Formats: sequence, C-alpha cells, structure tokens
Amino acid sequence: MLCLIGAGIFFGNNGNAITKEGRGGYMKIREIVQTTPNFQVLSEDEVERIYFDALGIIESDGARVDSQPALDLLRDSDAVVTDTNLVRIPTRLVETALRWHPKKMAICSRNGERAVRLQKDELAFGAGPIHPLAAVDTQYLSEKSAYEAVYDTARLVDNLANYDFITGPLLQAPEGGDGWSPEKVVAMMEGCKKPLLLGSRNQKELALLYQMASLVRGGENEFRLSPLFAHYVQIDTPLTLSGVEAEKLLFCAEKGIPCVCASHAIAGITAPSTTAGMLVLTLAETMLASVISYLKKPGMPLIRGGLTTIPQPCEDLACYSAPELPLSEAANTDVSKWLGLGMLFPGGITNDQQVGQMAGSDCTSSLYYGFLSGADMIYGAGLVDSGRLASMDSMVMCNEIIEMIKQIGKGICTDPEYLALELIESVGPGGEYLTQDHTFQYWQEWFRPRLIDRKGYESWEAAGKKTLRDRAMEKRRQILDEHVPEEMDPKLVEELRSLAASQG
Repeated sequence: MLCLIGAGIFFGNNGNAITKEGRGGYMKIREIVQTTPNFQVLSEDEVERIYFDALGIIESDGARVDSQPALDLLRDSDAVVTDTNLVRIPTRLVETALRWHPKKMAICSRNGERAVRLQKDELAFGAGPIHPLAAVDTQYLSEKSAYEAVYDTARLVDNLANYDFITGPLLQAPEGGDGWSPEKVVAMMEGCKKPLLLGSRNQKELALLYQMASLVRGGENEFRLSPLFAHYVQIDTPLTLSGVEAEKLLFCAEKGIPCVCASHAIAGITAPSTTAGMLVLTLAETMLASVISYLKKPGMPLIRGGLTTIPQPCEDLACYSAPELPLSEAANTDVSKWLGLGMLFPGGITNDQQVGQMAGSDCTSSLYYGFLSGADMIYGAGLVDSGRLASMDSMVMCNEIIEMIKQIGKGICTDPEYLALELIESVGPGGEYLTQDHTFQYWQEWFRPRLIDRKGYESWEAAGKKTLRDRAMEKRRQILDEHVPEEMDPKLVEELRSLAASQG
C-alpha cells in the first residue's frame, strides 16, 4: 500500500484514493457503494466474436423467409433474395437496423402505470403462461367456466406481489386447438391489472389484441407511448421465418408493439451442440428480424428471447432442468446488453410434473441466474411438465423464491448505521444485542418466509407434517377465496368482450 501521510491521502490495493476523515475512518473516492451481485458469462471480446460471426452467417449463408410482404421489402433493400426465398443481408444494413431499436421501453399496467421498464439495470419477473393448467388446478376449478378459470388464475398472479407481469400462451395451436381465445385475454385483463406478454395465432388475431389493448389504453396514440402488452414472435430455428410469424413481426413494427423475437435452439437438433454455436445462430436470427422490422418501420422495441438448451433424454423437447439453459441464456443476455436490446429469460420452469423437490431446485436456479444475468424480463414462473402446463401452486412457490432472490439482490449496505461501529463498541465483548434499539430497527429488513418452514422436525411434525406443496396449496386457496382485483369499468369490459366475440 502506498501511503502519503503528509497529504492525508492513502491509496489502497485497488488504486482508489482514500482521504482520512472523522472518527478513525476514511472517506473513499470513486467507490462503488452497495454492489449488486451479478453473473457475467462472456467477456466483451467473446461477445464481439459472436457478433461478427453472426454477421458473417446472415451475410454469406443467409436465412429463409416464407413471406411475400417481407420478401418484397428485402428485395427493395440492399439484401440479396434468391428464387428459393433465401435472403442474404449485408453487414451495413444489419448494423443500421440494430441501431434503430430503442434502448429504453416500458410496458404498462391497464391503469397506465409503467410497471415493466426495460432499460439498463432494471428487470421484471413474470408468471405463466397461465394456460393450459395442470390437472390439480383443473380439478380445483372443475365447476368454473373456461373464462372463470382464466380469471381466477389471473387473480392469483394479481395478488402475488413479486410478479411484475402476466403471460398468456406464447406458442398457440391452430384455431381452436388449445382452447385459448381473445375472450380469455379479456379474462386476464379483468383478473389482473399487470402488464401482459401475449402470443397470437396469426396477424388477424394480433390486430384484434392490439385493438383491445388500445381501447384499454385510450387509443392508439396512448398505446404507442404506454403499450399494454409485448408480443411474442418465434423464428423457426435454424434461420427460417414463416409467413405467419413474419406477418406478426411486420404488424408489430408498423404499430410500435414491443416484440419478443424468439429462437428455439435445441442443441444437436435445431442448433449446433455447442453453446457458442447456438449463440451465433440465434443472434443471426435476431439480425434477420431486426432488418425486416426496420424495413417496415424503423424503431420497433425489440426484445430477444426463446430457448437455448439441450434436449430432454429420448425426446426432442427443451430440457428446462439442464444447467446449459441458464448458462446459455445468461450469455445471450450479455450479447443483448452489448447490443442495447431487451432480453427475455426463461425462469421458474421445471421438467417435473408438480411442485416438489425437483421443481424447487429447477425454479430456484433458473430464477436466480436470470436475476444475476440482468435480463430485462424473466418469464415462465409456475410452468411444470417441461413447460407444457401451468401450476398455480408453483406460481405461489416461485413468488417466494423471487422474494428471496430480491433480498440477495439488495446487496450489503456499508453506510455508518449498517456498519454499527458505535453499537459494537457500546455492547462490548460478552454483551448481547437482542434488547438493543438497533436490533429492533434493522431485523425488520430480514427476509421472513411464508411457505418455507425453517422450524425443527418436532415443530414440523406437530404442525401436521405439511410439505411445501401443502403450504402452497393452502396459500393458493386463501388468495382465491379472498382476493378481489382492482375493478375495470364494466362498460369497458363489455366493449372488450363484444369486440373479442365479434372477431374471434
């Protein structure tokens, strides 16, 4: 350590200047106070290499686009389009398009609150997709209509304080195939005031959702400034954009709807078996979507998303329990941050069929790494059975896991009152802290679990040997028995239902 005593200045091992001040302490200069824990996978050099390789893929090898309107836009640009709909895009056009996406955007609740802010160093947690429900939930709601079941699930999410947005089905079956409809989106809005992440079957249905959301927000101009939902568009990995998805992408660009452009990279099946190869491939797919949206109308809010993971054993489904999933998604987050784009990170999802030990492990690790990576939106909390079903009990469990993660995310404050030097000095060796005013003031900042049981075996046995799943079920039933969401204007609800029914 270099010490300049005469000047009263010291230089610590990290090179930060420290001036001596006050009671035996030092005032630090250029200190980062209360650092938030974080998880970075890639160095800037590695991000750049992935970026340049993705540029090379989209420029030299290209992608296939099965949409005439999108192909017309590409033919009128500097892109090269073949008779087989193979599109190659020059680097200068890709880089121009990427610069046009806003680095800050917001998705609003139905009352106009900018509840999900996609900008530097902010993130949001989301529950769902909330449909279809797991068997235990459909049995519990067996006497409810389909509308009421969606409404009740939305009410649950509305009550759970650690969720910032609610998600509807993102990948939907053809018309009538999965029981989802625009009417059920109205049920979501009615049951939960939080912002929405939605999917649709086609451009016509997306236009209906936009019309409904604009009605809630007070018109298209208000929606453009404060959108009620973000929309999910999936690219068929590897490097193929279908006509249906291209039409939805073009509509989002035209209307300024925040758009999640999602890849579905399963290692060794739809993508290379290496994580780095998946990162290059999915970034090239993002570049394709970026250019098409730019050619339609510059400035569409763009969020990267999808999956990059290994397959389940003996299946071609994505494995949500694999450590490769949070690792690769965290790396994708590093790339997205470097580009100034939003990132949708899957978290709170399990391959297990119900709430249990495996589900708790899967959900905790994915939610935690999503938080540490700094992704803008972490979605999927409550999904079970490899992401195919929604579990209300798992949503309740994940709500508490998120609260624990937020506690860790606060970091450690080292302000004088937290360092407690005067208290330590006054208590002295062999003293006690239980009766101190300082203890009473600051113990209230501790995380206190509601579902997790920290008591010993005898206390747990005396309380009925309830499992975490038992306690989650009890909490879910209590919420559904008691919670009343903020009421929507009845006339607005009727307008929305009529609109959904007339075009559904």
